[in-house]
Amino acid sequence: MPSNDPLRIATPAPTGSGAVDEAVVLLRALTACGLGSIVLAPGSRSAPLVYALAAPDLATSLDAHVRIDERAAAFTALGLSRHDPCRPAAVATTSGTATAHLLAAVMEAHHSRIPLVVLTADRPAELRGAGANQTTDQRDLFTRFVRFHADVPAPTGPRASDVELRLATNLAARAMAAATGEDPGPAHLNLCFRDPLVPQGGRVGPDDAQRITLTRRTPPASPAPVEIPVDARTVVLAGDGAGPQAAEFARAASLPLLAEPSSGARHGATFIPGYPAALHTVMTTPGHPLRPQRVVTLGHPTLSRAVMRDLLGADDVEQIVVDPTLRWNDAARRATLVVPAATPAPLDTARDRANAVHAWTALAQQHAMPDHTALTWQARAALDVWEASGAGDLLVLGASALVRDLDQHAGPTRARVIANRGLAGIDGTLSMATGLALRHQTGRVRVLLGDLTALHDATGLLIGPLEQEPDLQVIVVDDGGGRIFSGLEHAQAPTDLLERFFTTPHGARIAELAAACGARARSITPNELPSALAATDTGRQILVVQASSSADSPSSRTPGVR
Repeated sequence: MPSNDPLRIATPAPTGSGAVDEAVVLLRALTACGLGSIVLAPGSRSAPLVYALAAPDLATSLDAHVRIDERAAAFTALGLSRHDPCRPAAVATTSGTATAHLLAAVMEAHHSRIPLVVLTADRPAELRGAGANQTTDQRDLFTRFVRFHADVPAPTGPRASDVELRLATNLAARAMAAATGEDPGPAHLNLCFRDPLVPQGGRVGPDDAQRITLTRRTPPASPAPVEIPVDARTVVLAGDGAGPQAAEFARAASLPLLAEPSSGARHGATFIPGYPAALHTVMTTPGHPLRPQRVVTLGHPTLSRAVMRDLLGADDVEQIVVDPTLRWNDAARRATLVVPAATPAPLDTARDRANAVHAWTALAQQHAMPDHTALTWQARAALDVWEASGAGDLLVLGASALVRDLDQHAGPTRARVIANRGLAGIDGTLSMATGLALRHQTGRVRVLLGDLTALHDATGLLIGPLEQEPDLQVIVVDDGGGRIFSGLEHAQAPTDLLERFFTTPHGARIAELAAACGARARSITPNELPSALAATDTGRQILVVQASSSADSPSSRTPGVR
């Protein structure tokens, strides 16, 4: 985080382009406020930002990456921000349809509370509504999903005025304060640039003597914890992004911990492996002795229907939500108390609560598979990836049936696990994992995803030869379609409808597609996966896991059954 010392932003000597003048001070202000990276997609109207990046101080203080596809650029920036929210990333595009491709990542950043700075280049105001090329009304494109947005007026053509430079600096500081504040999320600056877009001589020259004062906001203090009453009929629910504080709360209170794979809390002595099936039994058996009377929820739970329907949807279970923002998660609309931070206040003895943990563990073990061989080959592959990831590693999970396999069957982990569960979409998973890998310094970075999720973000495999190559192991479990729908209510649909419109077989050769995009890729069987995961290769490694026998192959199975 930047210090709170007064700071002045250097302005460049006039470059011959007011747009470039402004772009330099804008990026300097964003960097001074904590911006760590910027991902750019190619374009002409956004060119002033490119020329600004050539300024020596920005070239060394701001990591720049280029992606051809704007959606891939946005999710790469999202991954960079997720890795270190204190040094978030920006995504920059040209005007027109390019801006629309950012929406999915902006929505995910909003719902996942990830800081993201969105810089969209635009024509000056006089060209709007006049049929100018690549010009649309993009000022309020993301309004419903951003913490802050501003339409930055175009500076004077040949030289930006002092007022215009001060305004750009001020708006940059406000955007960063909003993106990284008490309720983090995306912020949007729509940058109107007027010709000329190129500095004289093609490069930014030395700095001027002028300095612009930058106002920065002091980081907020941590909220004081509120005492929460707990007893043996209380459980702790850790949804996506709950963090280690959920495990610490459960440990301190000796309470059963029901933690999703991407909660960041799937560890500790009170975590209940295999909790979804056990929870379903508890909540659907009349008079079950383990039925909770209270649930303390942290993070964003969305994964298990046993949680969403049976537990959070129950009339007789008190709902307590721990969330430091005003956007607390309460999908069932049953929360009776919302607090910014919590500490347990036991109502009974620690022995009573410890006995409840033992009873939950025993019940979950009754539902567990006797060994991995009883699982589907897809679930076994997911568990191999899970178990290969340990302390210091980072594991990204795509939105597919695989994450539900892990929710039910995977044990504790010390790996950092991340998933786009804000909206639970399949958009940008490869790109987001790439952004994470670009910043991760210790251990392995892996992304586990299904075939449809991989194909949906195929342009995320396109990384040019001049760009930094991330160390990333991509595991694609290819069973020829969307297996997840066979576990939803659509499984009862007629097989022809289920096959064509839901599971959507694709017939793509994913390894060949990845190789065509410049990545090292190969197809392997589930039995070959453990040794492949242990490989120490650097760069991008794409492992496409397919059934080991013809009986399990996508082309020979019963239609609609995945």
